[in-house]
Amino acid sequence: MLSVTNLLCDHEAGNERLRYGHRNTHGECEATPRPVVVWAVTKACNLRCVHCYASATNAPARDELTYAQGVALLDDLAAFKVPAVLFSGGEPLSRPDILPLIRHARSLGLACTLSTNGLLIDEPTADNLAESGLKYVGISIDGIESRHDKLRGKSGAFTSALAAIKRCRTRNIKVGVRFTVHSLNVDDLDAIFDICVSSNVQRLCVYHLAYAGRADNMQKVDLSAAQIRKVVDRIFDKSQELHRQGIPLEVLTVDNHADAAYLLLQLEKGNPQQYQKVRGRLEGTGGNRSGCNIASVDPMGNVHYDQFTWHYNCGNVREQPFSKIWTDATDPRLSILRNRKAHLPARCQSCRFLSVCNGNLRTRAEAATGDWLGFDPACYLSDAEISTEAAATKSSQKFARDAAACGTGNTCSTDDSLPLAGGVAS
Repeated sequence: MLSVTNLLCDHEAGNERLRYGHRNTHGECEATPRPVVVWAVTKACNLRCVHCYASATNAPARDELTYAQGVALLDDLAAFKVPAVLFSGGEPLSRPDILPLIRHARSLGLACTLSTNGLLIDEPTADNLAESGLKYVGISIDGIESRHDKLRGKSGAFTSALAAIKRCRTRNIKVGVRFTVHSLNVDDLDAIFDICVSSNVQRLCVYHLAYAGRADNMQKVDLSAAQIRKVVDRIFDKSQELHRQGIPLEVLTVDNHADAAYLLLQLEKGNPQQYQKVRGRLEGTGGNRSGCNIASVDPMGNVHYDQFTWHYNCGNVREQPFSKIWTDATDPRLSILRNRKAHLPARCQSCRFLSVCNGNLRTRAEAATGDWLGFDPACYLSDAEISTEAAATKSSQKFARDAAACGTGNTCSTDDSLPLAGGVAS
């Protein structure tokens, strides 16, 4: 995740220590990294979203973890001292024992979040979530009402999601809106910002498309490099605009670490002092953390190096505790991901932004090229931008932004004539 508002506006959300402390002084992954664990508690879902990475269905998968096995998993995660557990799915609230699982996790001292479509958050469920000690709920919004309902496959889904946001906020549960952007809904980006402001949402996460599950079939509607630049420029602008207005919306981009390099390119020309400060923070994050500080457990207990790699198993918690699978890292992919630089494509190895990107998303590279260590086509930077300091400064766009103070009067370029990297899906 790239915290746009923290890096450009010095907005603090309380998670900065976790976000920027992943790498040691040598720039390497910790020997035994403690990951945020995304546990998909069920494959069942009451919607059929076109971009669902889990390819969720209307019923649970066979042989999903039992309640007792789920409790054992949570006990192990707590003992392993993972920083957080994200309950996901499918639709996690469709699992009958989800609330007892959340309560058990909270009793262990685990920080817990919930990823949901919101349709099952009625008044009693909202009360129960608040009572459980859950502090954060992520609710997906895919665009304006007609667009959201079409992409989610259900009329009324948008209205129900907004109602869920209101019920959570009424009970002082922090809410984040999750918006996965592609060519079918890119025109709704500003509307998403407006929804967050009008609904008193504290966080907006704009996800780039990951080619996993049903979303693998959406490669043809992914954004081009020029379109991604426009989207990211607009996110930068809107984030700063809102903070100048005193609206403390935390804004992040997710699943494309080229965004970090692109932000540095803008600062390099417009605010060199801020550039150094921001680069230091981003190098503390270290770019993509799949296999290090992010992990996934699917409904059947299979362990994956992120939530998009259900096609590849690193082990199963029924056979070994998650902590052992993660610590031993005997799986070949997991081992490589801990120190991946030498295994990445030559273009990545020579990129001056490798320390803030780390080769980007391996699942998207695998889906696009057939090679899990191949080039991620979502990189939208030109060869000139990634090569030398002088070349990158020359091509860093025609605007300057007072990022440290969120200055006034600056605008972003939306020039389609920018140099593009090859291989981007269009």
